[in-house]
Amino acid sequence: MRCSVIVAHPADEVVGAGCLISKLVDVTVLHITDGAPCDMHDAKAAGFEKRADYAAARRAETVAALAIARVPEDRVLDFAITDQCAIDYLADLTRRITTFLQQSEADIVVTHPYEGGHPDHDATAFATHSALRLMTESGLRPPVLFEMALHPSDDFKAKVPEFLPGWESETTTLVLDERARKLKQRMFACFETQRESLAVSPVGPEKFRQPLSYDFSEPPQEGKLHYENFPWALRGSEWQLRARAALADLFPAEPASGGAAAT
Repeated sequence: MRCSVIVAHPADEVVGAGCLISKLVDVTVLHITDGAPCDMHDAKAAGFEKRADYAAARRAETVAALAIARVPEDRVLDFAITDQCAIDYLADLTRRITTFLQQSEADIVVTHPYEGGHPDHDATAFATHSALRLMTESGLRPPVLFEMALHPSDDFKAKVPEFLPGWESETTTLVLDERARKLKQRMFACFETQRESLAVSPVGPEKFRQPLSYDFSEPPQEGKLHYENFPWALRGSEWQLRARAALADLFPAEPASGGAAAT
């Protein structure tokens, strides 16, 4: 079966689904952003003076890590949107992902849940769900969608392979044996620019679930969203305002208050 893994940032797929990817035969990975924010904080911390050089390093590291899982470089694709800016391109992203899924002929898609953990993760979830909906409304058979557990730690330093609490949904857990742990640790070792983050990120287990029914025009949970704790992120209310505008663009026949449900 053909599997497409659609993630917000380079390395997201390795942390959230690296072992699963290594067990599949036909995998294509799509990165929505280049992993390099405009503020240059991460780039300079990794020793880079130019954002483009940092982005190129992040891609090279990810290509090397995925090669360990037998995913060739030509199956690692990038939309190269600036990190933290995916929200600015929701409708365009949806259409590009629709085309990507038609070309890849994926049977299964793995992506992020809508949780308020990172605005790029939520934008990726929105665009992927909406792309499958466009396919369905065009009379095409969409792939089966799964979500991988991955959200930032409370201090945003680690990548945690867990779903945020608050949703009741059946979860499939992939437990890593010693061989799988060593393979994934080899993948982690490819990420020199992410060394500090991955040093405090769990190697496993990996968790997956079929998607929940989301209304992307509304907050994913009650109360303050996780990314609202950080000055670089937009407020959740602004995210939802952008989502409503994208929904009106993509699905003009739908009432303005409607949301995009999971397929």
